[in-house]
Amino acid sequence: MQDGIDETPRPVAPPRRLHPVRQAFYIAFIAFAAVFVYALLFKGMMFFRVPSQSMEPTLAPGDFIVTLPQQAYRRGDIVVLKDPLHKDEFIVKRIAAVGGDIVEAGLGYLTINGKYASEPYLREPISYVLDAITVPGGEVLVLGDNRNESDDASRWLIDPDTGKAIDAPDAYSDYVNGKRWKRTVPETEIVGKVAYRYLPFARVGDIMSYPLTNSAGD
Repeated sequence: MQDGIDETPRPVAPPRRLHPVRQAFYIAFIAFAAVFVYALLFKGMMFFRVPSQSMEPTLAPGDFIVTLPQQAYRRGDIVVLKDPLHKDEFIVKRIAAVGGDIVEAGLGYLTINGKYASEPYLREPISYVLDAITVPGGEVLVLGDNRNESDDASRWLIDPDTGKAIDAPDAYSDYVNGKRWKRTVPETEIVGKVAYRYLPFARVGDIMSYPLTNSAGD
């Protein structure tokens, strides 16, 4: 001891080991965070809130959903896309037809390429008529599962030259001033496929696509 300072060495306490349960939690959390960041930054994952009843009963107003871009989109996929009527907004719909398909609606149901298409996810039978539409390559036709209460391809018309869309819920013809407008939208307008619902907690889970085919299996 010098000048009243105690220089006696003291034992150093060994580091405490984490409890196995806490250790497992930290490992799981880090792994989840890594996957989340990867999906967010490199896979284009995006988050949306369902605003309306147009996709009932599959999706309800207030559901919070996650989307992921796909290399290809198929009939039956639920997707988020830019709203043709309001370009700064987004809508969530189901792809009913893809490029090359001929689709029409009548007698309460949809036909694809001239054959009946079963859609068990619909809230109720279709109450409107759509004349035959040939979907151009690289485009899709989208409809809501709440078919009669959905602002979708059945209620809009899009100028094929300018891309301008108009709200036409009572249009029985696709012709405007002698020119045929379209109801389909480019695949490039799709933000991503709905993959997961994370709120509300009672409805958390994967959102599965339906393999939409006609009665001939096409």
